[in-house]
Amino acid sequence: MKINKIAVLITSFNRKETTLSCLKQLFNITNDVDVYLVDDDSPDGTFQSVKEDYPHVKLFRGNGNLYWNRGLYLAWEKASEFDYDYYLWLNDDVILYPNVISELLDSSHKKPKSLIVGIIESPDKSKIIYGGIDSSGIRILPSEVMKEVSLMNGNVVLIPRIVFKKVGNLDKKFHHDLGDIDYGLRSQKLGFKVYSTKIIIGSCQENDINRFRLKNSNIKERFQKLYSPTGANPRLLFYFHRRHYGILRAILYFFKINFNNILPDKINI
Repeated sequence: MKINKIAVLITSFNRKETTLSCLKQLFNITNDVDVYLVDDDSPDGTFQSVKEDYPHVKLFRGNGNLYWNRGLYLAWEKASEFDYDYYLWLNDDVILYPNVISELLDSSHKKPKSLIVGIIESPDKSKIIYGGIDSSGIRILPSEVMKEVSLMNGNVVLIPRIVFKKVGNLDKKFHHDLGDIDYGLRSQKLGFKVYSTKIIIGSCQENDINRFRLKNSNIKERFQKLYSPTGANPRLLFYFHRRHYGILRAILYFFKINFNNILPDKINI
């Protein structure tokens, strides 16, 4: 039986125990993967701890300004120097379930030449929080059949070599977010579909950060946050919307988000 060659791509910053736990659970599930991990110059010693505890991990140090998208871009760039059947994006805060690899590969075999997005639930198992959104804007839930994804989250995504060869890497223009959604949309434009797994493959905490507006702050603080790498930078949103939805929507959205941050909290839209 052919063993699928999988490169697991991870980026980390300043949460050493979370990153180490991620690697431990991954290698408890399978050793038939190569891990490419970019640590973005964490001050908490993540790089050294991974190097000592997991010397077989292919480890790279960032400059402290990569964030999620550019960190994963670098990991993928390094992995692409070798020949893999699949590339697996993995956020280090996801608690993987034992079925994750088998479910992702089984889904890929059923939907070849497609991106496979893992369904992820909250730690208390009360709701589905990440995975994919369908064309109606509804989050995809576990199902007996695989559902087609319109907008995908990048927490756990399996990408076959044929997709990477045609679509390429993530867009390095994005700092932290939007790169995953952008990649899914770019893939669909080139004829590759995106599907969710049928079952839940992990859990993690839901990100409750509001990137679009910093509340209980003055206007200077709001705009500093808005235009920061972890904010909803209107310039990047303009770039994203123009690429996928046209210049008119890009212009309207650019002005709306800037105007919304001028307004006080009690009347923001």
